[in-house]
Amino acid sequence: MKKQLLTLALLAVAGTAGAQQLPNGSFDEGKWGDCIPFTGGAYKKTCGKCPVSWTISHVIGANGTGKKEVGSQEPNGNIGSAVKIYNTTTAGNPVPGYMTLGTTWNTAKDFGRSAKDGGTFGGISFKYKPDALEFYFKRSITGENTRSSFIAYLWNGTVTQNNVPVSSPAFGNPQKYNMPNRDIFVLRKDDLTASCQGDKNPTNPTHLIASLEEYTTETTDAWTKKTYEFKYNDAYKAETPEFINVIFAASDYFNSSNVTDGVSLSIDDVKLIYYKHLKSLTIDGTTPPTFVGDDTQNNTNEVNIDASDKYYTEGCISAKAAGAGAKVNETYNSNTHVCTLKVTAGDGEMKNYNIQFGVPCTGKLSSLTVNGTAVELVADKYYYVVTGDYAANSVSYVKEDGDKATAAKSYDADKHISTITVTAPGVEDHTYYVKFAKTGDKYMSNLFIGMGGLLANPQQNVEIAKGDAANTIDLQLRDFKLGEDGDPIGDIFVYGIPCNPVNGSATLHKVLTKDDNFRIFGDGGSSLVLPNLVLDGDLTNGKLNVALTITWDMTGEGDESNYMPILVNVYSPSATSVDLSDENFTGAGSEISKILGNFSNSPIVYLPEGEEVNAVANVVVGTTASSLSLADGNDWGVTKDFTAAAVSYDRVFKTDANYVQSFVLPFGFTVPTGTTVAELSSVNGDNLVFKPVTETVANKPYLVVTNDGEFINKLKNVQVKATTGADLTTTVDGVSHIGSYTAQNVEGVYGYANGKFVKANTGSVKPFRTYIKVAGTQAAPMAFGVNIEGTVTGINNATTAATAKEAIYNLQGVRVSGDLKHLTKGVYIVNGQKVVVK
Repeated sequence: MKKQLLTLALLAVAGTAGAQQLPNGSFDEGKWGDCIPFTGGAYKKTCGKCPVSWTISHVIGANGTGKKEVGSQEPNGNIGSAVKIYNTTTAGNPVPGYMTLGTTWNTAKDFGRSAKDGGTFGGISFKYKPDALEFYFKRSITGENTRSSFIAYLWNGTVTQNNVPVSSPAFGNPQKYNMPNRDIFVLRKDDLTASCQGDKNPTNPTHLIASLEEYTTETTDAWTKKTYEFKYNDAYKAETPEFINVIFAASDYFNSSNVTDGVSLSIDDVKLIYYKHLKSLTIDGTTPPTFVGDDTQNNTNEVNIDASDKYYTEGCISAKAAGAGAKVNETYNSNTHVCTLKVTAGDGEMKNYNIQFGVPCTGKLSSLTVNGTAVELVADKYYYVVTGDYAANSVSYVKEDGDKATAAKSYDADKHISTITVTAPGVEDHTYYVKFAKTGDKYMSNLFIGMGGLLANPQQNVEIAKGDAANTIDLQLRDFKLGEDGDPIGDIFVYGIPCNPVNGSATLHKVLTKDDNFRIFGDGGSSLVLPNLVLDGDLTNGKLNVALTITWDMTGEGDESNYMPILVNVYSPSATSVDLSDENFTGAGSEISKILGNFSNSPIVYLPEGEEVNAVANVVVGTTASSLSLADGNDWGVTKDFTAAAVSYDRVFKTDANYVQSFVLPFGFTVPTGTTVAELSSVNGDNLVFKPVTETVANKPYLVVTNDGEFINKLKNVQVKATTGADLTTTVDGVSHIGSYTAQNVEGVYGYANGKFVKANTGSVKPFRTYIKVAGTQAAPMAFGVNIEGTVTGINNATTAATAKEAIYNLQGVRVSGDLKHLTKGVYIVNGQKVVVK
């Protein structure tokens, strides 16, 4: 520590003077010239010398002998020039002996000489803020000891006399001495204040910024240094002075009654002092023991202060410069932990205060282990997710600050979160969060994230795990981020979602409110205020489709006008319907190619009104699609109605005479000529009677006989109906004709083959096809014949028979020999199922 401070001291560079000093303040030998006193009338003549830029009063007695002397001694024995002034009296009139910086008014009037403007009545133009006036003096008396005067003013503005601007403030309220044949004007402090008499320029008023008026009766034969501080006027201390007046008087400058003969005053080395030190310094409200505020006599430019028992934080230092025009600049070196206060005085000189702070604590962990596995810690990351179960000894850690820090650990079983809060001196606490996630089934999903527009549509796994309570599941969406290129803001965990599957399908619904303290688990998401979350979806046959609506309170103040929805729609890659119609998915139209490319089939995609999509099939803008494309064999299902201008169905219906086929479609149409479409109307023993219709209805099962294999593709402007919740069944006398939009395995149903609905214990059905099912209490035949308009159909539309060597029976129950490949055409029973051989 000390070595570091010593190094700083050795590297210190002294500041250089740059501000204005008084001209000829040392009265150099070679800088003297003739003095032209104001003598008036017949007394106008040269009498003596004056230092350049200064004027010494020349009062001529009756015998014409001057009383001014020039000294020749300076402090410390240096040979040079000094100024010695006297008081004198003439014919009983006291005359003050004084000297001023510049040209006095009484020597500036124009009496045949070159015109003068009076300078600034003993002053010069100026632009800095000095703190003190320093000089050396000697003083002697031969008569009564009256006080001598040391006076200086810093001011700005303009004074006028008789509406004529003059530089001399003496016109404001001068003290006038009436002497024979001459007037002596004496500058007064009141002349520089706003309350002075006389005409002042209203657009540039006179302000006395600072002043000093000091007196002494001290006598000394040796040169003595004096330093007097300027007293700044609070009303104008923020202003910069334009002029400075300096006056030395052997007598009382403002009181003629105190002027006595026999007083001499010698002056030398007059200069201005600019403070470059600090007046006060505190660290966290306490003054360092080694700090000395009043060091105006300390000429060092580097001060080192040991504060190694403290830790630097922004704002911990309070420092005030002593100089009126000085400034303090603070810089901190995080490598050396040294804070430097650079004080720059009004004259440009600088002084550094180097404060050595202690090596700060971090309040962080250096390592974290969960269930025996090290967690890779990332700088400024405090939220971590691990997969596994929590136990009492699951979490261990090491603190970066060692014994200087303490740590508290806890576990929230409801949220599956372990927290470790690290506390260390000099830094804020840091809390680490470890979420224990479950091992779940991964569902590769297409995500659509919208918030005022489509932000992202990534593909990633969504996990479903068994919930803590019976008949519940947990949803885990990891590494959630709002934009394609943004960093993940956290993980979404929704616990305890009721899940009661029926026939392999479960409807999912869960609502979380602010009372549930729902948060996105992560460094970015933990600060988001989320008043509620609504989850809706389904989990069917291994396909997950979920919509999350997360409400974000943007200000955190509970004002619903500042709520913003964040929509997260999760779809299986084999989903049949993708709803992006909310305005928060605006812009999805420009991504339509990518969106469709992420699905294994060609789903219906709903977009907001106004999206621009150029004739892409199965894309619904608002409520209209340019075309509907159905792929035979692919699952189908939509959630909303819409209109399709055209239809494309890749199934070609067979046109053989009396060839019966079944279908269910999501739209109705007028049956064209040459095509018969019939619906189940009655049951006649072992025959099902189907009645022809002229208009079909969406989502209803039918049989069809046609001579046009592509009659569906000729339809226009079809009204597609939602399939969600639709009844695809026509039931008559306990017999149901059922349509299906999904490929599924069925049991105990009748499948259509060779002109009949034949009973099978197990079987499968393709999308857009139908089958027959009989109520459980009703006696069911082995097969139903089909009658359309009273005609029993032949053996048509037979499925391809399987080949097997199992026991084979004909419909009369007689076992036949051979295998299916070599049997004659007909219907046989194999393993209790009917098989058609073509």
